[in-house]
Amino acid sequence: MQCNTKIFYQRRHEMPGVIKQMPDVINIEPTIKLKTLNGHLVSNNNNYKTIAKTVYNGIEVVPNIVWQGWEPGAEYTKNLLLKNVNVKSQKLKYSPPTTRFFTSLYPKMIVLSAGMSYTLPITFRPLEKNIYEDNIHFESSEGSFDIPIKAVLPEAEVDLPGELNLDMCAVQDFTKITFEMKNTSELHVGYMWEANDPFSIQPLEGTVEPFKSCTFTATFRPQSAKVFVADTVCKYGPSLSKSKYTRLEGIGKYPHLLCVTGATDFTSSQKSASQKESILDFGQVPIGKGVEKFVEIRNLSPVNAPYRIEHPSGTSRVDTAFSCRQLEGVVPAMNSVRVPIYYNPTILNTTSIDYFHVIAIGDISKTTVKTVGASKGPKIELNVNHVNFLQVDAGQTYKKAIEVRNNGDIEAIFQFHIDNEESVFKFDITCGSIKPMSYKKIIVTFQPTHPINYYRRLPCLVQNQDTLFLDLLGTCHTETGKPAVLQYKHVERYRTHVDRKLSVFPPEQLNEMLKEGKLKLDEGGALMDPGAEVIEPYCEPISAIPPMDEFFNDGYYSDISCTVPHVSMDSHIVDFGRCNSLQDIESQTLNITNHTSGKVTIQWMGGVNHVFSVVPATMDLPPNKTSSFRVQFKPTSPNQFFGSELECYCYYKSMRDYRLVEDTTHCPPWCLTLTTTGHTFMPNNETFLPRFNLDFNRLVFPAVNTGETAYRTLCLSNSGTVPILYDFQPDHTGIFSIKPSKGLLTKAQQMFVVKMLPSAVKQYRQKLKLMLNDDVKHTQEILVWGSAEEAFVLLENDGVMYFKPTCVGTNTKKAYSVTNTSRIPLRFEWRFTHKDAQLLSVSPQQGIILPNESQEHVWTFAPKTQDKFVMKPALIAWGQGQSSSASGGKKRQFLVRAIGEGSQGQLRAEQSYFDFGNVIVGSTATKHIVLCNDTDCEVKYELMIDQNISGPYEEGITRMDSIALELEETFGVLAARSKKIIAGTVRPVRRVYYQFTISYQLLSPNDTPISEESQHVCHVLATGVFPVMAVTDARSYGSAIGLSKKQLWSLFSLDNFNMCLDSDPSSAELMYSVATRHSHRRRPPVYTRAILDFNFSAAPVGSEPCVVDLMVENTGAVFLEWSFLFPRDLQLELEYWAETGEYDEDELHEMKVMDNKLFDIQPRKGKLQPGETKTVQFTYKHTMPGTDRLPVLLKLSRGREILLNFIGVTVESDRRYIHFPSNKHMFTPVPAGQQNNPKQIYELYNGGSVPVNYAIDLVPLELLKQENFDQAVFECLNPQGTILPGRTTATEWLFSPLEAKTYMVDVPIHIDRGDSALITLTGVGYDQRVMGDTMPISDQQADLTGVPAVQSVPVPGQLLFLSQERIVFGNVPMYSQARHLVFAINRSHDHVVSFEWHVTASADSRIETQSAPASLGPSSHGGTPADTPIPAVDPVTPRSRTEVDTSYKEEKANQDREEIKRNPTFGVVTENLLENTLLNIISEATRPRLVALLPKPSTPQSDIK
Repeated sequence: MQCNTKIFYQRRHEMPGVIKQMPDVINIEPTIKLKTLNGHLVSNNNNYKTIAKTVYNGIEVVPNIVWQGWEPGAEYTKNLLLKNVNVKSQKLKYSPPTTRFFTSLYPKMIVLSAGMSYTLPITFRPLEKNIYEDNIHFESSEGSFDIPIKAVLPEAEVDLPGELNLDMCAVQDFTKITFEMKNTSELHVGYMWEANDPFSIQPLEGTVEPFKSCTFTATFRPQSAKVFVADTVCKYGPSLSKSKYTRLEGIGKYPHLLCVTGATDFTSSQKSASQKESILDFGQVPIGKGVEKFVEIRNLSPVNAPYRIEHPSGTSRVDTAFSCRQLEGVVPAMNSVRVPIYYNPTILNTTSIDYFHVIAIGDISKTTVKTVGASKGPKIELNVNHVNFLQVDAGQTYKKAIEVRNNGDIEAIFQFHIDNEESVFKFDITCGSIKPMSYKKIIVTFQPTHPINYYRRLPCLVQNQDTLFLDLLGTCHTETGKPAVLQYKHVERYRTHVDRKLSVFPPEQLNEMLKEGKLKLDEGGALMDPGAEVIEPYCEPISAIPPMDEFFNDGYYSDISCTVPHVSMDSHIVDFGRCNSLQDIESQTLNITNHTSGKVTIQWMGGVNHVFSVVPATMDLPPNKTSSFRVQFKPTSPNQFFGSELECYCYYKSMRDYRLVEDTTHCPPWCLTLTTTGHTFMPNNETFLPRFNLDFNRLVFPAVNTGETAYRTLCLSNSGTVPILYDFQPDHTGIFSIKPSKGLLTKAQQMFVVKMLPSAVKQYRQKLKLMLNDDVKHTQEILVWGSAEEAFVLLENDGVMYFKPTCVGTNTKKAYSVTNTSRIPLRFEWRFTHKDAQLLSVSPQQGIILPNESQEHVWTFAPKTQDKFVMKPALIAWGQGQSSSASGGKKRQFLVRAIGEGSQGQLRAEQSYFDFGNVIVGSTATKHIVLCNDTDCEVKYELMIDQNISGPYEEGITRMDSIALELEETFGVLAARSKKIIAGTVRPVRRVYYQFTISYQLLSPNDTPISEESQHVCHVLATGVFPVMAVTDARSYGSAIGLSKKQLWSLFSLDNFNMCLDSDPSSAELMYSVATRHSHRRRPPVYTRAILDFNFSAAPVGSEPCVVDLMVENTGAVFLEWSFLFPRDLQLELEYWAETGEYDEDELHEMKVMDNKLFDIQPRKGKLQPGETKTVQFTYKHTMPGTDRLPVLLKLSRGREILLNFIGVTVESDRRYIHFPSNKHMFTPVPAGQQNNPKQIYELYNGGSVPVNYAIDLVPLELLKQENFDQAVFECLNPQGTILPGRTTATEWLFSPLEAKTYMVDVPIHIDRGDSALITLTGVGYDQRVMGDTMPISDQQADLTGVPAVQSVPVPGQLLFLSQERIVFGNVPMYSQARHLVFAINRSHDHVVSFEWHVTASADSRIETQSAPASLGPSSHGGTPADTPIPAVDPVTPRSRTEVDTSYKEEKANQDREEIKRNPTFGVVTENLLENTLLNIISEATRPRLVALLPKPSTPQSDIK
């Protein structure tokens, strides 16, 4: 509840010891917000809480008066205003406060007329910090009322907003809002926030000063699209004992982004055919010039949508031309943003395609933007392709003008590769830059000095463009020399002769051949072979050589030469290096070879006065001969760089005079150039500091096929005032080369051409080293990167294409993407076999795929028959090459596996594999199989089940079993494009592994199968199991403390018990559960054949109960529930009238046993998960003499029933009694005819309270001996003896069979003053020659194989445990020693345990423990070795057993005395060599562990023994 009110009050200045006037609490005017507190309206004032007035019996008054913010020793007064709101006068009496801390006016009668008020001052005088409470009692004629007055201590209080709405937010994004918490108390208030996802508040904890505010930030970060409402808790106050709640609300929304690359409306050019990607086309862009275009990202959702842009090829490709700098951002709700994408091509004449992915936050949506752009270079052209100066007299100068035009969009740099100082042709401008759509006029000067023909094909290098060529021609005449004037038609005719291999013959020889008819003239006036007219290529026009190849492939910079050289030099570069003396002329040798059949004349330009010169300047060179020249270097100044390009003209000597020349065979000269460099810097002088610029530090070559060349231009600009000597180091791989590689840069720029000629399909990445000014510290590295590519495409779905099942007569269209992952454009063509061409077609069938482009080809599948088709169309792809007319690279074939089906219908299951897991036999498990019809037609079907059983049963037994899987429906109709859920129930009948195969047949309308073969649907697996458990350990104490685990295992028949538990129950055993296993009979029926005895042995009357603990474990795979049922648990209580007959003796005995609770089991029932264990305690009380029996039924839920006969004997106190669990005993089988047979044991247990003397009657043994040729078959070594109460004596027997047969003898055992017993002894002898090693004497005792050797069941109060309870030494050779290490472990955490070993039986005297009495601290362990020394038997001289034992004991006593002297703790020393060897091996293996287990001397005395 809220209303608008305003409170006016005045407060005087507070001064110590002065009465403070508190505000009246009744002046209320509307303007301030009030809030509800305990049913009253309270304002949010910082200092006081103003309470609204209440009416009592017509008197308007505040309901209470509260003092806050007071200090002890001061005085505070408040006025209580009483107002009569009745229409009649009232008289009031009041009683003042009873305590001395509150005072008021002296009590008097107050008379209030209607509408009148009375002010009663109340003064509060506190003495200490405490809470004061009192009240003022008012009485009137209409009743009485009390006004409580109270002074309270300041307490922590804060003001928080009740609700905060964080509005809508994109999923996985976040939105924030700030709010304030105000401390309205006088205390420092500590706080801590508790908020649950997706809300959070910062800061989480802190402190707010009194009457101050703290600002918080609430963050909303939704993870799903839904409405979120959560209450955040603010704990505050002392120990954070108080709390307030603020409700946070927010809505999560999925963002929706849309990419637009052009106008507002979508056009066909903006979307690809598949409508999956937007296309951003940059058009043609000049190389080196970046272009920016925008992609508009529209947010169609009502929330802000963060996004990111991924550029997959941005880091994987070396020639990526597209980039996006704004890789992430936020699109406002219902708004858009523009993202710039840049295109900056660096490779000439290439079309680049790339892809950008616009991904919304959380990868909710993904839009692909395809970017397309083409690069173009400058368009530099010459207005003429040749300049002919015709006839010029020597010493004269002739000039002509040419124009270099730039018809492109970008500025370009050009350079004519010529040295004006050394050439007869001179350019006023050799290099420079030209603005777009402009030109430069260049003056070419011809200054000949020798009377010869001049012809030079001059290259003009252009940045990022192919090389241009300008043919320069001229003829020089002197008084003595007048050669024929050279025309451009002679040059063109010469090129034809070169192509026809005629240029190597001198003109005079060609003229002679023409006269003789061996040659003739073609239509163009060129010479040709008369018989070559039939050869078509011979008559075709000469194919143009690519400009870059013509410039680079000169036989020197490249191993390839475009034309056969007529005259060649052995080197094109002569580097003199450093010249130390200006007076000395340095020279180097240059060889020139004439490759023609005529004599040529060599004429060098320049003179001997030049820095670089060649001598001799003129020389005649015979055919196919080589001549040497000397290149001289004559520097003119120190500390300078020198360089020039020398020019040499070679011509047939017959061309020297016009009278010797005919127009048809006029041959132009050949121009050779020689680059020379050198410098005169002294060794200790540094060269000039080069100031230069390179247009590229990284050159990326376009991809080519193997064996193809790629070129890039490089521009070196000299920004200084001194020349730069440059020298490119050769590439050691031979893949990259550069021309020119060495020279002197005296101009503004120097253009270079870098060539890549890959030899294998791979990427090449090298660093070209450029050394400047002959100083290694001025070396620059230029990264060159290129690759030779082969055709490689990425086929969608790894080259597999699936068509949905198609009805016969129709077709299905499918878009299939093909991506060119190589860096070279690929030509492609789809090819089909004749059979596949009838089913498949594709559009387009051939074309070009650009690098990094993904094309979608539309396939059409039209089946003609009802069948499944696997088609293998082949994609043939090859590299396009340098031009569209190039032959391209090696063709590669990529196979596509197209799978389609023509069918009238098909069924499938959503899951092809169902595993029911372990199912208890007799129970059921159900799963749902979703059957789908993905075809366009209705399907009528029949489901069939095939069952396969694998398990321990023979096939003949399981063949007749019914199918354990039942389907809810086997016949039905499934509509097109629909699903149906069918319940499958498994009901196993055996403990076997079931495999079911569900298949179907399509049915015709008359329910006949369309096809005889069934189609597979799914596999179903299930395993039938029973709950099983096993006894893993046993332990007895109480009166059975003297029983060993072996005896206990035998008394309780635990091996048979475990065997019965692991076997399958019969159907009768599964008939009833524990809840229904009842009967009205006195003796409940038994449905099992598994009947075992649990023999609790014997003990005197009144002794401790016999307690046996069995540890049971659930060894199965399902949950187990077990119960031990006593006879009364199985009986139904009948009414008295229904009881009939008398009880027999057995029933009375069972009733006596159950009434006296002689047998007990705890717990009687339990549950075990797989692998879980539980200890079950069996108790038998010796309270009544006699033999007690009780049948107990062990019932496993849905498993076995085992009837256990509990047997216990209680002996009278003075009776001599030996407990015989059975009257039969079988010895271990022994080979017949052995000389020395092993001893075997038969144990006798004294179950009484007095010692018992026994005597075994040997007469039956003597009779058996006489029957066996006077040879002892059974021999007892200790037929007489005494057994102490509760102890066991082992009688030793020798079983020596003479034949391979079974021996049986009944032996009486007499007990002194007790009952005798007749025991049947059985022994089996076998022929070792027949049986071999199939029945050897085992190292493991046969009757102990099922007895666990490790204790799992603890005895109450037991602290010390052994690592092994039973040690099997096995067969030990005579005079040897076997050793085992046993650990004693103290599992107590706070007790010290002392222990000592004792050999309790005299027969075990050969067992020795090498450990003195010791102590173990809490949670510690120690080891004790146990030795068994075996005496030897002399194989020659037989000795009696007594002699052997006596000899052995003497030897052993001597060894023990020596051992005690050496090692007082433990250890054995023998003198026998064999025993020493074995002992040393064992000692070395165990010594470190034994030493570590020795008790420390400081171990405290034990408190438990």
